Amino acid sequence: MKIELRNRTLPSGNRSLYLEFYEKGGKRTYESLNLFLVPEKDENDRRVNENTLSHALKIKAERILGIERMADEGEESVPSRIFADWMDEYEVYVRKEKKLSSSYCRSLHSTVNIIKSYLNHIRRPRMRLDKIDKVFYKNLLGYMKDEYKNTKSPDNPKPLSPKTLLLNQTNLNTMLTYAVHEGLLKKNPCYELDSKDKFQKTPSSREYLTTEELKALMDVPTGSPITKQTFLFCCFTGLRHSDMVALRWKDIQKTDDGYMIHIPSMQKTGKPVIVPLGNQAKSWLPERNDGLPEDKVFVNAPTLCCANRALKHMAEKAGIEKVVSFHVSRHTFATMTLTAGGDIYTTSKLLGHTNIHTTEIYADVVLEKKADAVNLMNGLFG
Repeated sequence: MKIELRNRTLPSGNRSLYLEFYEKGGKRTYESLNLFLVPEKDENDRRVNENTLSHALKIKAERILGIERMADEGEESVPSRIFADWMDEYEVYVRKEKKLSSSYCRSLHSTVNIIKSYLNHIRRPRMRLDKIDKVFYKNLLGYMKDEYKNTKSPDNPKPLSPKTLLLNQTNLNTMLTYAVHEGLLKKNPCYELDSKDKFQKTPSSREYLTTEELKALMDVPTGSPITKQTFLFCCFTGLRHSDMVALRWKDIQKTDDGYMIHIPSMQKTGKPVIVPLGNQAKSWLPERNDGLPEDKVFVNAPTLCCANRALKHMAEKAGIEKVVSFHVSRHTFATMTLTAGGDIYTTSKLLGHTNIHTTEIYADVVLEKKADAVNLMNGLFG
């Protein structure tokens, strides 16, 4: 990387100093130094400019050499690292050493890209990690919420959803906490912010199908029978679309307690899960015929996009007014299991949740249903 000291003339006549970084591929980024050269009207102006320029060249040398800068007097020294470079190294650490799930690594990479976007936005792409403080943290959250747009659809960029904002904040906190543990940051500024300045978890809702709606969907005619088959199979097993698509005949094993689905590694979490295969689930399995153990169970399983499109039409024909996507099958399984008397711990294991708090959302739904059922008796007795 090549670094040059540049200046631009301001309307006041002063010249603002900044660093220009030339990266491979011709990409350029900038860092404002908040240093200014004044018009030289006398000898004093000349001396001031010499000192300012000397300071700017010293910063340039620090960026080039990556030297460790001494902390202010009375403060504990921490190694000086470029924040953007350190985040790249952290991603490698999470992926190769921690070996976390691919979905988490993708989420982390997205957060890192947003942070780098903010660093470019404030013209400080080479900002040091030890300079991250409460003000930087608060302004970064404001940038995520008010200015950053999701670039997945370049023709229609959209603001980040509350759920995505909270996820990015969580990823950022995890990174900064790790930096503190590694001695690269004195403290995580997250804990200095008031709760009102941070993204808060919003109450979650889980769309699911009732028994009556599920029966209606079973009977509805459709031009995509494979979508109905795979969706209903997942309603009675709780499998995600990705795990259903990857399911092979060897994963369905007979035990003393009946047939079980053994998934050695779930697509999202990388964790194993075992799900009993009940009669309803077996009724939606395709015929195995001459299928080998390594063959996929649902050979012609629809893509998630096609399945969601077909399910929308099926729900309309069945008179279901809810927004039915493929993932509703998982919510339906969880709700039915808890309603039938399954305990929350067992349900959590069947779903493959890594945190039981995720399952508690379904428990709240079931409790509300039970309360409604009890309230129906109020009118029976004066």
